[in-house]
Amino acid sequence: MTIRERIFDGIAVSAGYAVGRSHVANRDAGLKAEAHPLHPDEVDGEISRFLEAVTQARDQLMRIHRQVAETLDAKHAEIYLAQSMMLDDADLLDATISDIRTELLNSEFLFARRLNLHIELMQQFDDEILKARDSDIMDVGNRVLRNLLNPHADGRCVTLEAWCVLVAHDLPPSEATPLLKEKAIGLVLEKGGPTSHTAIMAKALEIPAVVGVPDITKFIEEGAITIVDGVFGRVVINPTAETLLAYEEKQRDYLTYERGLETLRDVPGETIDGYSVKLRSNIELPEEIAHIEGHGAKGVGLFRTEFLFLNRSEPPSEDEQFRIYRQVVEGVKPDSAVVRTIDIGGDKFFSHMGLPTELNPFMGQRAIRLCLQHTDIFRTQLRAMLRASAYGRLRILIPMISGIEEFLEVKRHLKAVKQELRANHQPFDAHIELGAMIEVPSAAVVADMLAREADFFSIGTNDLIQYSLAVDRGNEKVAYLYEPLHPAILRLLRTIINAGHDAGIPVSVCGEMAGDPMMAVILVGMGIDELSMSSMSVPSVKKLIRSIQLSEAKLLVEDIMGQNTIDGVKKLVWRRLRRYVKQNKLHVSHLSHANDMPSPASAA
Repeated sequence: MTIRERIFDGIAVSAGYAVGRSHVANRDAGLKAEAHPLHPDEVDGEISRFLEAVTQARDQLMRIHRQVAETLDAKHAEIYLAQSMMLDDADLLDATISDIRTELLNSEFLFARRLNLHIELMQQFDDEILKARDSDIMDVGNRVLRNLLNPHADGRCVTLEAWCVLVAHDLPPSEATPLLKEKAIGLVLEKGGPTSHTAIMAKALEIPAVVGVPDITKFIEEGAITIVDGVFGRVVINPTAETLLAYEEKQRDYLTYERGLETLRDVPGETIDGYSVKLRSNIELPEEIAHIEGHGAKGVGLFRTEFLFLNRSEPPSEDEQFRIYRQVVEGVKPDSAVVRTIDIGGDKFFSHMGLPTELNPFMGQRAIRLCLQHTDIFRTQLRAMLRASAYGRLRILIPMISGIEEFLEVKRHLKAVKQELRANHQPFDAHIELGAMIEVPSAAVVADMLAREADFFSIGTNDLIQYSLAVDRGNEKVAYLYEPLHPAILRLLRTIINAGHDAGIPVSVCGEMAGDPMMAVILVGMGIDELSMSSMSVPSVKKLIRSIQLSEAKLLVEDIMGQNTIDGVKKLVWRRLRRYVKQNKLHVSHLSHANDMPSPASAA
């Protein structure tokens, strides 16, 4: 019987190519356990057995947390710390214990039932991040259930005997990490998206991965030759000899391109005709500083401080914040670090503030609006930042500014905090820079006014696009309307950059657009001064900037601005992109729009 080649399309979440035999980990969705009645005399013993399984699961997760922190970094290890904290939820544990006492049923069944109800509730929300968390909940739940059923097991439910392409319905992060680190050369999941923890882990480990591939476990046999195309989001089962040869060539080209990027680490981000653009890193944890220099970035363009405030009942002290900010600025000397004040609200919540539930939290009480209503917390953060500025070049960034009044009020608070520090004879940078994050359309419209008060602008393109186009990009029903190449967005960007330059202040971009090489060329053509992105994106952006002239980027921008439609803009951009791919100035795997692009062969 002839085995037919089959092609499946999904979402590319980790670039690269892998060819190997499949290992299918068939995992049923949901948590399952059978109900068994208990005698009243067995209740206390069952509760003890349940709590022991929870403790064992917590220990297993903390062991994985330590291993990932040692082999990768603290940022990716935080996934497992967050999972272990789910097992500290007193309400969940107390409710399960109460169910055992009142219903006289086994803990496996009652615990699984509790978690499944929680998962069903989360799936009712049109929010990609919330929906993605059900994998974490199922992971924690399955771990406790396995410990209850077999307390002497090591906590793993999938093992690999040889190097293979791992295929599954879903794979929770605590299972993914050891498997991807050991013997998996590629990953294919029916479930998941680019923001899922397993996708993030695959990217961190540089394992080619495609997720969101419907029903592939129903069609793939164990041991089938499988190609994972992590560039275009494609999976090929039982490829023909011709297909195999084509992908082997793609893989060689990709590896050659990657090796070439390593030579750019110590050279500046500068066009052929000498226009210099500072390329910086976005970070969330101070431990990420070690990766900045290795990827050729110069300093930090955005340090998100929210992690200090989340998952705790009280805000961090001034000294705790000071130590973290000092660690960052000292770690990037002599370059600068842009530290953003807390952007709590929206998709991030802080229990100490007692924030009410809002129908539209992204447009509610968040970021600077929240800080100006809780000035004690805001001033504490400003004091910590000012004190840290005595140890390196720290620049303060204020998020969610909507108009001049808010920014003037921020300046009054900063002035008052400076006076407090002077009175206490505490050193700080008296000329510390204060920047406005331009991500609200009203701030873009009055950018010329804000530029006269701010020391620099940082454009947050993610929210600017979302607010300007009235699109919730986490809502799959309208996410297709989220378009960075919309003529309105491009005009807003040029307006903001021109307003900053007219006032003599630098302008940077710290949203996802900055890490897209083709978008970076457009921003360079608009005269951007700095681009801040994930450290891993810096080499490819730097390569393209060093391969072009400023004059050609400016001409591209002028052509784009003459277009009335998104389609017209895209045609111009794609035409230029095909030229860059053909000239080996750019590899398609580094583009955020890779799935919309023709293959390098057809682009030629």
